[in-house]
Parts: sequence; structure tokens; C-alpha cells
Amino acid sequence: MKEKAYEKETTRTRRLGPRTHLLVLIIASILAMTVRDDMQVHLLVALSVVYLVWNHLSRKAFQLVVFYCVCMAFVFFMPNALALGTMKLIVYTMVRMMPVIMIGTVLIYTPPGSIMSAFEKMSVPKPILVMICILIRFFPVVILEMKAIRDGIRARGIFPRWYSVLKHPAMAYECFFMPLVVRCLKLSSELASSAELRGIECTNARTSIYPVGFKIMDGIVVGVYALIGSVIYWTGGMIS
Repeated sequence: MKEKAYEKETTRTRRLGPRTHLLVLIIASILAMTVRDDMQVHLLVALSVVYLVWNHLSRKAFQLVVFYCVCMAFVFFMPNALALGTMKLIVYTMVRMMPVIMIGTVLIYTPPGSIMSAFEKMSVPKPILVMICILIRFFPVVILEMKAIRDGIRARGIFPRWYSVLKHPAMAYECFFMPLVVRCLKLSSELASSAELRGIECTNARTSIYPVGFKIMDGIVVGVYALIGSVIYWTGGMIS
């Protein structure tokens, strides 16, 4: 069931190649670190939402936009008390990196096989390639495990209301994070065994059932993202 859900998401991201997502991710990272005011961040988030929708990840785009709005509301309305000030700094840093998170989401839902094939053509060293692929594959599985633990807690009636977690934070930590840590340890072993079974250590040239070329459409998308991002960088401060 979990594998089918992940496969359904990855199927939607095959319009563009992995190298396109990587180039756009690098551009988004540079822009996110160099923009100066909040209006430029808003525009970069809007541009990244369009990129997500273009790759058939509309649901993820909506979820990330809602999360972005909640974080912005927290930063805007929370007072600058000592403890909350530190929390606001962490949340604001997350808000500034939201365009990178959005583009990274597209790369996460790209099939690992196509990423390995594309990066091998770029002569990326195999240890780095294996680390990237396992890391990308690990995040969706962990999210599914978190949902399964949450459903298990609800089924047992431990926290009947959403605010019950706030009343018993220590018990919530024990019920949620401890099973998650145990599952992560087991998942790392399962992913390593799966990768070895699929020939991760094979020294021959790897083939892929997914198209991994860099087409005209890939170049156009990268160029348009870089162009609009540059316009936002140079004119964002004027319209804020």
C-alpha cells in the first residue's frame, strides 16, 4: 500500500528529467540565500508553486502553501519574547528556505532509478550517488511511517482530541517518537538490503526504464525559472 502511494506520486514527476530538477534546485538555493526582503520570498514561493503544479504535484503544492502561510502568521503575530524569539528565528529561516523545500520535494518524488542513471552520466562518484538516492528514498518512507504511527495512536484512543497532545507532551513524545526511532532503524536496514538486491554495487554501466535525457523542454524550463528568478531578484525590492 505504501509502495503504491509512493509510486503514484513518482509517476507524476516524469515530465522533466532529474538533471532539470537539480539545476532548478541549485538556482532556487542561490536565489533563496541572496534575496533581501519578504516580498521577494513570496514571489519565489509563487514561482516554485508553479513548478510543483507543472510537475503534477498540485496536492503537495497546496500543503506546502498552507504550511508557509501558517509559518508566516507565526512569525508575524508572535511576540519577541526570549523563548519565542528563538523559535521565531527558526521558523523564519524555514520560511526563507521554502522555495528550496518546494523544489526539493519534486526531486524527492522522482524515481531513484532515474536519478542514479542521470547522475551516473554526470560522472558523480558512486558513494555520493548511493547516499543521495537512499536519502531521497528515505524521506517519503519516513513520512508514511509517521502517518501509520499517528493512525495507530488514534485507533487505540490514546489522544482522543487534537489538543490532548498539548496536555501530555511527555506521553506524546513516548508514543510517537520512540516507535519512529525504532522504525527508522529497521527501515535503514531494509533500504540497504533492497539497494543491494537491486545491484547498487554493480560496476557495469546502469540502464534505466525512465527517460533521463536533457530535452529542449528541460532547457526551456530551467531558462524560464532562472529568468523569472533573476527578475524577482532585481525588481523585488522595488515593488515591496
